[in-house]
Parts: sequence; structure tokens; C-alpha cells
Amino acid sequence: MLLGLFIFWSGRKNYAAAPGVDIPKAGLKKILGPLNVLHLITIGSLFLIPLCYILIMQNQWLDYILLALFIGISITLISAGKKEDKLENVSIWKDRMIALIIFMIINISFWACFEQAGTSLTLFADRNVDRFIFGWEMPASMTQFFNPFFIILFGSIFSVMWVKLSNIGKNPSIPLKFCFGIVQLAIGFLLTQVGFQFVNEAYQVPILTLVFLYMLHTSGELFLSPIGLSMVTKLSPKSMAGTAMGAWFLSFAIANYVGGKIASFTGGHGGGEVTSAEAGLLQYLDTFATIGYVLLIIAAIIFILNKPIQKLMHGVE
Repeated sequence: MLLGLFIFWSGRKNYAAAPGVDIPKAGLKKILGPLNVLHLITIGSLFLIPLCYILIMQNQWLDYILLALFIGISITLISAGKKEDKLENVSIWKDRMIALIIFMIINISFWACFEQAGTSLTLFADRNVDRFIFGWEMPASMTQFFNPFFIILFGSIFSVMWVKLSNIGKNPSIPLKFCFGIVQLAIGFLLTQVGFQFVNEAYQVPILTLVFLYMLHTSGELFLSPIGLSMVTKLSPKSMAGTAMGAWFLSFAIANYVGGKIASFTGGHGGGEVTSAEAGLLQYLDTFATIGYVLLIIAAIIFILNKPIQKLMHGVE
């Protein structure tokens, strides 16, 4: 990361003529002796490194820190939306900020479950999936290959599909895309119940269970992920686009943290030792089924609230 920062800094002259990259006057204002705002931000960023280390060692603090950050940024967004409405003499930005906060909550629910790929699903693959393919045993870590494979396979298809649907006026609204993405994520988890019908004597489900699970998770991701960043820029006024984008990435941070909490419920990731392969499999399947059903309930709520959310978005598509 330091090397990347150095390359970026050393090549800064190549982009000096680009609009909007210069340091504003407010950033050059001296507020502490010879140090200006820019200097203090840089120094403060370096002090964040040991702070991050402390948070890693004391990660239970994150429960309160992330909750406080989410509440704080939500208040900030709504207040900024009200201010923008007064400046422009309209009544749309506050509603759009409320819509953005709703999408942040939806985003957290999706990615907290999707990121089981790197935790509980990989441990599940290691312990309870028959990974033999024509006599060769696929390493559990290699099951992470399925997601990028399906992204490459489906990415172009989805991009063409959205364009064609838009041309004929059938492109789903943003809330419905989030809804359909979550439904596919849910079905992926529930497929483990189908795999259980083909369990072997070692209490392992067929590897096809994971193949189809990741296929549905990836298609769900393609419904939701590509539209996220563009949606944020459309929903937020230019004066606070950076803050809104930061809030959106905060939702990813919270999702990954919540994802770790969910993984612990499987019993194989900090939730206690399992006593046998059978008990471990049943615990994984029970957790995945619960995730699937909860996601279906969330999708149903989004589907019901589709029109009200669209109304809050004031024409953003």
C-alpha cells in the first residue's frame, strides 16, 4: 500500500492540469503553527495505523463504534439533505438521503451473508463437502474460484441484459434489483438442504451443492453490486457526494463485521467445537437455512416497500 501511495504521489504532476484535483484554499489554511489543514489530516491519518491495531486487538469495541458511526452518518446525511433542500428550494434531497440509508441497511444484510464465502462456507467446504473430482481432491480454499468464474461467465450477459430490458421499458427498479439479488442469495443458502439429501457416509454433501450455491450468490451479486456506486452518486447532491460514498463503504465495513458474527453461529468459527462430522454438518445446515429464510423475509419486505422507496428516490433509476 505504501508503494502504491508513492507511485501515486510521484506521478501527481501528470494530472496537475485535470480539474478538481488541486488543494482548495481551506486545505492550505494554517491552524496550528506552520501546519495547515492538509498537514494535520496527513499526520492524523498516520496515527490511525496504531489505532486500527488497537481495534483489531479489542474488536469487541467495534459493536459500539460501528453502530455509533452508522447513526452519526445517518443523521449527517439527513441534515445535509434538509440543508440542500433549503438552498435549492426543493423537497427531494432529504427523501433521497433516507432512501440511501435504507439501501445501506439492505446492503449490510446482503454482504454480511454473501461474505460467508470467506469464512463459514470455506470451513463447510473443508469439513462437510465431498471435493473429489475424478479422483482428485480440490482444496477447500479453491472453492473460492467459483465466484470469480461465474462473474466472468455472467458479467457480460448481465450488462447486455440490463441494456435490452431498459430499451423495452422492462428494467427492474433499483429496489427490485436489490430484492431479486437477496432472493438469489437466500436460495443459494437453502440449496444446502437439497445437498443434504445426497450426503455420503462421511456426512459430506456433493461439491455440486457449492457450485450451484456460488452460482446463485454470484448472479445475486450481479443484480446488486454494479448499481450500488452509481446509485449513491445519483441520490446525493454534488456538495456531499464524497460523504455519501464514504457512508456507502461504511455499510460494507459493517457487513463484513456482521458476517464474522454470523459465521460464529456455525460452531466452526469461534462458536464452539463440534463433536462429530454429523453434528458439524447439521449445525452448518441449520445456520444456512436460517440465513436463507431471514433473507427471504428481507426480500419480501423490500418487494412490499418497492413503491414507497421509489417515491423517496424522486426519479433516480
